[in-house]
Amino acid sequence: MKTKQMFINGKIMTMNNCEIVEAFLVEEDRFVKVGSNEEVLKLSDENTKIVDLERKWVIPGFNDSHMHLISYGLSTKKVDLRQCKSLEDIKTTIKNYIEGLETNYFGEWIVGHGWNEENFTQSILPTADFLDEITKEYPIYISRACYHICGVNSRGLELAGINENSIDPEGGKIDRYDNTTMPNGILRENALLLAFEKIPMMTEVEQIKSVLQDAVKDALKVGLTSIQTEDFGQVEDFTKVIKAYQELEAEGKLHCRINLQMLLQEEEKLQKLIDLGYKTGMGGDFFKIGPLKMLADGSLGGRTAALLEPYQDDPDNRGILIFQKERLKEHLSKANENGIQLAVHAIGDRTMDQLLSIFEELLDEKEDKRPRLIHCQITNQGLIERMGRLKVIADIQPGFLPTDLKMVEARVGVARGKDSYAWKSMLKAGVKVAGGSDCPIESFNPFLGIYGAVTRKDYEGNPTEGWNLEECLSIEESIGLYTTGSSYATFEENNKGKIQEGYFADFLIIQEDIKAIPTTSLKDVNVLETYVAGECKYKLK
Repeated sequence: MKTKQMFINGKIMTMNNCEIVEAFLVEEDRFVKVGSNEEVLKLSDENTKIVDLERKWVIPGFNDSHMHLISYGLSTKKVDLRQCKSLEDIKTTIKNYIEGLETNYFGEWIVGHGWNEENFTQSILPTADFLDEITKEYPIYISRACYHICGVNSRGLELAGINENSIDPEGGKIDRYDNTTMPNGILRENALLLAFEKIPMMTEVEQIKSVLQDAVKDALKVGLTSIQTEDFGQVEDFTKVIKAYQELEAEGKLHCRINLQMLLQEEEKLQKLIDLGYKTGMGGDFFKIGPLKMLADGSLGGRTAALLEPYQDDPDNRGILIFQKERLKEHLSKANENGIQLAVHAIGDRTMDQLLSIFEELLDEKEDKRPRLIHCQITNQGLIERMGRLKVIADIQPGFLPTDLKMVEARVGVARGKDSYAWKSMLKAGVKVAGGSDCPIESFNPFLGIYGAVTRKDYEGNPTEGWNLEECLSIEESIGLYTTGSSYATFEENNKGKIQEGYFADFLIIQEDIKAIPTTSLKDVNVLETYVAGECKYKLK
């Protein structure tokens, strides 16, 4: 008989209408009793293990609604350019990486990620000429922080077949040197795929499993017990990703619950998935097939998010719609008709307008299909009201805000900025809102996202009063993004997201009084222990 576990003397956020209780009982992998010490203790017997929480706080396990777990795992093998403040920093960092390189996961390519010209002393992009100063021997591919723009050196351009005669691919742009047709090494949206697809991808299931296990270990440290992840973009054969997860689950080595978002933009790949019989919701308690993931526009930082009005700091540019409406509608319709949920990357208001129109034409409001818009950054009240009416889930990334608030008004102006990252307005309009990180673009630590949602400040505490503070969320609302909100997005609201009888015993323990500490300290909260299915999978040493 498995020992029953009783946790008493705690401050336990159940996520049931702000209810705080003292204790709960876990049997097997579920909560079986939640309430006062007295109510729970009377159920103890000789098989009961009693844990005194000593007034520590307990929160339901966090559920990241959108990230890239394999990409995160691989990012630890790439050149990390997130702290670079200039092109010279990039040069030094890459040279040091090359000198210390022992095993390269990317063949001959030098692959980096995370640079952001907004953080540079001079806002200059890393063009091919600059990257050639580092090396012409190895091809270089370095992604901007948003992953929607990259810099490639001349060797990389050569291997990608990009030259002065190349034309821009549909939904993408090849930047050129001034007054010439010569590519300058900066590739945007679909154009970056010309180079990215030349980088060797993982092909062995065992290698994929190893990367995933290492990534999950890190996720558990910040209280993540469920992850909704898009991983197909990092592996040549998407069926091997599914096989890797299925094998890890069967072996009892998958210590975080996974809902797989599937990036299948090509018709033949979507058809292959359908022919294999996969549908949303298939799987076990630790691995489930999730939604079709599509990319409909770009990023705000890279000025490729599609806007209804031009960019404030680029008046001739309204961003990039990656698909024509009918092509996108046809693809989404095929998935929908075959039992696959829809989740589409949409940052700009023009993109959301396009997608909401498609959802209006495609979906029956009487059916519980739960279509999702991922990111939902540049909005307006009309779009938000349409989302509420159509029951479209807003899949947001609160951790973007501390970084993005420095450039939002430069991109779209003050007036449109007030309508952006408008999470309180979404909740008021009845929109279901789920919280994710988009890691490795931002950290997958949910406490950083909670900090962003509650304070609407950067990590230095600016602006002092918060940016558009009328959109600030409460502590309960912010935690709800990563618990009840994310669980709803995967049709699992009756199993996850609450400390409630019958729910999975997924939870985390922290020392801090989450409701009383200064809001500026939310970003510094440490997880003491993380439990998945009633088992401690992480403990702070």
